[in-house]
Amino acid sequence: MSRTTRLSPFFPETSPVTRLMIRSAAPFALLTLALLSGCAAPPVQFYTLGAPAIAQNSNTPLPATAPVLNVARVALPDYLDNQDIMTRHGDQLDRSPNGRWGSRLSQGVTDLLAARLGQDWPHYIVTTQPLAETPTLRLAVNINRLDLDSNGQGALQADWAVVPSDTHQAILRSRGSFTAQGSVATDAGKVALTRDLVEQLASRIDSTIPHP
Repeated sequence: MSRTTRLSPFFPETSPVTRLMIRSAAPFALLTLALLSGCAAPPVQFYTLGAPAIAQNSNTPLPATAPVLNVARVALPDYLDNQDIMTRHGDQLDRSPNGRWGSRLSQGVTDLLAARLGQDWPHYIVTTQPLAETPTLRLAVNINRLDLDSNGQGALQADWAVVPSDTHQAILRSRGSFTAQGSVATDAGKVALTRDLVEQLASRIDSTIPHP
């Protein structure tokens, strides 16, 4: 009696037609994987407003009793205070697919303001960090609009207050609106336009504070 070998039901025999289909599909699968890998999105680029690159007036040593100007964290609308680089189209905000701020935008704006004021106030210690002692002056800035539209028009509106540690001195309050024009075709262009607006704000703040 001949003996017939039966395959386990867990390992069914593959028919010749099935084997041919598998062999034929393999090259197409490899081609698909190659195309998908070639279409991968560009890497995300991170940007700052340039504050770390601004040289400070550090050649002249300051005495231990040097006055301090403390720049508080800038307040921004919630929809802006993140790492997205955005442009406005009416009521719609478009986020850059590949560009991000290196930190929350409020921190980047604060750092740039402090760096610019540090250049203009060489006899002051200008800092964004909390201090153990009460600073001579404290700067509080509220930005209620910071928009770049699709035509390259930038707008910034802000108000600010300079609060002296001496309670007998008046608090200085002011506000300003600023505009700038530039290219928004690239993320680098959007960053440059934003920097222009914030530097205009820094110059105006500096002009409203009596220099010692």
